[in-house]
Amino acid sequence: MKTAHFLQIAFVGLLLLFASLVRAETVSLVLIDGDIRQGWPSNGVVAFHRETTDLPLTVNFTLGGNAIAGTDYTVANTATITIPAGDREAWLEFVPSGNAMSKAVKSIVVTLAESADYELSKLKSERTASLLLTKPSTKPCAKSAIRLLNQAAFGPNANFANVTEVMRRGFDKWITDQIKRPVGLQQPYLSALDKRLKDGVSSEMKMLSWWRRAMSTADNADPLRQRVGFALSEIMVISDHVDDLQNNPVGMLNYYDVLLKNAFGNFRTLLFDVATHPCMGIYLNHLGNEKGDPEAGTFADENFAREIMQLFAIGLWQLNDDGTLKLDGSNKPIPNYGNTEIEGMAKVMTGFGFGGPKANNFYDAPENFTAPMRMWDEFHDVTEKHLLNGLTLPASTASDPDTGAAGMADFNVAIDMLFNHPSCPPFISKQLIQKLVTSNPSPAYVGRVTAIFKNNGSGVRGDLAAVVRAILLDSEARNMQIAAQATSGKMKEPYLRTVNLARAFNAKAANGQFDLGRNLEEVHFQQPLSSPTVFNFFKPGYTPAGPVNDAGLVAPEFQILNAVTATSVPNFYYFAIENGLNRYYVDHEREVVKLHFEKEIALAHDVPALLRRLDLLLTGGTLPNEQHQLIRETVQAMSNTNRGWRSERVRMAVYLISTSPEFGILR
Repeated sequence: MKTAHFLQIAFVGLLLLFASLVRAETVSLVLIDGDIRQGWPSNGVVAFHRETTDLPLTVNFTLGGNAIAGTDYTVANTATITIPAGDREAWLEFVPSGNAMSKAVKSIVVTLAESADYELSKLKSERTASLLLTKPSTKPCAKSAIRLLNQAAFGPNANFANVTEVMRRGFDKWITDQIKRPVGLQQPYLSALDKRLKDGVSSEMKMLSWWRRAMSTADNADPLRQRVGFALSEIMVISDHVDDLQNNPVGMLNYYDVLLKNAFGNFRTLLFDVATHPCMGIYLNHLGNEKGDPEAGTFADENFAREIMQLFAIGLWQLNDDGTLKLDGSNKPIPNYGNTEIEGMAKVMTGFGFGGPKANNFYDAPENFTAPMRMWDEFHDVTEKHLLNGLTLPASTASDPDTGAAGMADFNVAIDMLFNHPSCPPFISKQLIQKLVTSNPSPAYVGRVTAIFKNNGSGVRGDLAAVVRAILLDSEARNMQIAAQATSGKMKEPYLRTVNLARAFNAKAANGQFDLGRNLEEVHFQQPLSSPTVFNFFKPGYTPAGPVNDAGLVAPEFQILNAVTATSVPNFYYFAIENGLNRYYVDHEREVVKLHFEKEIALAHDVPALLRRLDLLLTGGTLPNEQHQLIRETVQAMSNTNRGWRSERVRMAVYLISTSPEFGILR
């Protein structure tokens, strides 16, 4: 009896001890996202957090504020929420109802309530959280503005000034303003530098100018044009992997300026200017390409003839307006051209030499990499040429004196033929969509943009400004319900990801230059104007093995994601966040392009607030709750007593978010 009584006492004691342990558990409230806007599928979120994970725990709370549950928003729980066994956190999401509100902004206040099962955090800031619910607006919210800037520019600025500009103007007016801005040319900066330096400029120095434009926050900066120019540079490729171009960085930037000047111009002009640029002539061998002599066994070089058709204008296969393949009676794709057409186009491309005011002969004209090539009829094939769709150019007579008139007449007909080819609008439209918005646009999306390419509404074909506007304003580009689908979005190109990071933290060097042309290509497998082949860093139809391929989808940028880049880029970020974006240590401290974290360091004591800022800045507010918790707990676990703890916390938070899928994938 005494033993049983003793056991009863012991059992009660254990229960009391267990109860005391449960009561000792502390619960806190974390505001993950307090910005709720009707018309934008981004819910408000608060987290109920505890330190242990042993047993399920039910937490009491109250809802206040002037927003009404069930009318202004919906929420799964209104009084209690259970943190499951094995978890430290449960999340409560507030979904805007879509009903019109009488006030511009309403509030939701979540407050922890007491219970015998836990203790409340001693910090007032961890016992209550306030969220704001904003009614629908014709103007973008911050998250939607950031998404546009990730598609159409190089991401948000550290101070969100460009985000505010998009929000103030609205998407359409922001695009209109960007199109009107003066062209931010690349070559002049490098040419001025070339004159100042005793030994001139080296190939890597062209990136000084490229980064200067990409990072510009000046009032007249033209990020949309720069972004479209970058996309065009990956369609109409030249590369410094060719020695003659590597040794002429000024000429290469002059070519890049041709892309920028024509980014909002007419595609026909762009195609003409690209084809007559000496850097393209060198890269694809039609500068100095002479007419063939069958008796001597020589023939016109066919390299550029192939690529202007396959890569720059119409593609290999005939296309429907929606970008899908046209099929013959045997259900097979129909080629756009064959060997006869290649031979005919190669003859068209004969007779080009260096141009400029001193170009007085075909062979010995001074090398001029900034003037369009000059045509010489003496070296142009004036015989009959068979081109696409049955078009035949009749034999012609060379001009006398030799002005190149006969050759340029052939050339202009060929450019017109490509420009007016039925495959040209969908071929170019789809690639631009892929570069800016999504790897797998629906046929309907491609068809809508193609229609604008064919007719901008005023009877003009090839208006690239109208095409870019159509791409960016299309429902598949702006509707987040569509963007949330598994087939939507694209991987951010590694190099552009790094530019996003640099802009987000106002990267700059004390000397005002961006000395970032040293071997960044080795890290990213990418650098502007440094493609390994004419097919760019990745092909528009590339699909990785696995679920993407099985679903019949493409993921072009994944062609440069491999065992090397999957680790080299995150490793580079770890180094760059602490030491600067320069790949290697530079000779002088003034050359170090440093990321600046002043605003973030001021929030280091309030990790949830720090993560809210970084989530918006780097992912546009798309960081999942689970990621938020893991990163928050990791950063909070870092001591706040060590010297430099604020910087350490910030660097870790930036590193973890910048290497997350949400930063790497554009949805």
